[in-house]
Amino acid sequence: MKVYDCTFFARLLIGLFLFSGGAVLKAEEQQPLRVLSFQDNNGYEHASMPEAKALIERLGRQHGWDVVSTKDSASLVELDLSQFDTVIFNNNCGNKGPVMTPAEQLALQKYVQSGGGFLGVHTAGALWKEGGSFQAWYEGLIGARQVRHPKVQRARLVVEDRTHPATRHLPEEWFVTDEWHTFDSNPREQVNVLIALDESSYQGKANQKMGGDHPFVWYQEYDGGRSFFTSLGHTAEIYSNPDFEKLIEGAVLWTSGRLAATSPTTPLPVNDGLFLDLDANEDVELEDGNRVKAWRNQVSGNAADVFEQRDEGRKLAGSGRPTLKTNVPTIGNNNTLIFEEQELLNRNEDAFDHLLTGSGYTWFSVMCAYEQHVGKKDVNSFFGNLRNGPPYDGFWGNLMDDNRVWMGSRNGFPMAGKRALWDEKLNPCVATQEPLAENRYYLIAGRMGAGQQVVDLELFINSAIPVDRKPVPVNPAANPSKMAIGQERDATNHPGKESFHGEIARFLIYERPLSDAELETMLQCLAEKYTIKTTD
Repeated sequence: MKVYDCTFFARLLIGLFLFSGGAVLKAEEQQPLRVLSFQDNNGYEHASMPEAKALIERLGRQHGWDVVSTKDSASLVELDLSQFDTVIFNNNCGNKGPVMTPAEQLALQKYVQSGGGFLGVHTAGALWKEGGSFQAWYEGLIGARQVRHPKVQRARLVVEDRTHPATRHLPEEWFVTDEWHTFDSNPREQVNVLIALDESSYQGKANQKMGGDHPFVWYQEYDGGRSFFTSLGHTAEIYSNPDFEKLIEGAVLWTSGRLAATSPTTPLPVNDGLFLDLDANEDVELEDGNRVKAWRNQVSGNAADVFEQRDEGRKLAGSGRPTLKTNVPTIGNNNTLIFEEQELLNRNEDAFDHLLTGSGYTWFSVMCAYEQHVGKKDVNSFFGNLRNGPPYDGFWGNLMDDNRVWMGSRNGFPMAGKRALWDEKLNPCVATQEPLAENRYYLIAGRMGAGQQVVDLELFINSAIPVDRKPVPVNPAANPSKMAIGQERDATNHPGKESFHGEIARFLIYERPLSDAELETMLQCLAEKYTIKTTD
């Protein structure tokens, strides 16, 4: 009996129809993940298989994935596997006979060799009867062959690697009740082990243990594709365990290619005074597929902890969320956030005030610009905390309508007879003469000196030599607004109208002006990580 989810095919047909009619999708727009949850059996059938199926479908609903569930191995041929980002062998078993025909085996093998993603859950490691050369290939895809286990019981898992999307949320020790398989060989030399089993924490015979080193969850690049295996998954209860759900979610995101296996923040050569580090590789919380709900600061212990979606003033709920774009080859396979009239807001009103009132600052933005959609003339801000009302104090970075960069530190000093807007002496701005090229990544920086009198304001593009420098008076009583990424300010009266169109891969702020040597060192570090060519 074939059990297919028709939602996927409906969306696929609609997408093909729109494409053929000339509605071509932008290159930066990602389609929903397409996941095949496969559960054909030939042997022991787990009572938990319905829960395993329900988990993948639940994750699909939560994250906007297109999920196809099937118990028929013929679907491996009848469906075009190349249309799927990930194929999950979802707690199915083959300990009595082959699960797949030779044609179906070949379809899976070609899919993986073409760069496909594979996730094996629990007894996906116990397909013993496929035969021929495919049997060895499949066991290599899994990483090992499950052979035996003691009774179900509680045991201690050791999370060896917490940088992977599947394990970032886990504690170093994880206690779980499940079935503890051993394997025909230790896969550690061939795979990347994420979680190991503490053999002293469960009861079993000598042949139900592996001599002390017992990998249990791992991933690998295999024969052109990506493979993830978790031996967890025997009990019905584990499929409603939030930690296991997050593990499977991260495994799907990695096997699909949407998230890198390890994305540690590059160690920075300058840490003194680092106040904010928003890294699109790290701590980006998603919902509805790849829409960004929150972006967390990698610098702990200060008030600028998280930037969150903001929908106030918007007619369409959720339209204020940017989009995560993963593994961008142009910038060293790092991630970026796409902003198109969207913003993320830090809701602490005063977290950034001191940067304008005397401490000074240095900020860096790894970004690219699209064509700007004119809203407020020449105000296309990629960050800012300008107060939304007199005296309009705050600091920010902007693009003019033609993509020239400009920045300011409006101090709030009043000018006779008008608002404290722009004035070459009281409130100057610094700017480039040449626009940024569209869809090209740049390393942009700004610096404001420290002090209580008059300091320098400087702007840098791909170089430690400023493109513009002007003196600006400091106002110790300045009181900016909340800080927004992707917009000039907390502008609820015209959301999106002062936002820029483009991407941000990394955004950093130091709560002091870096020295010239420190600035150059940081530019070199970021340029190397994001493969951006700098100039002397």
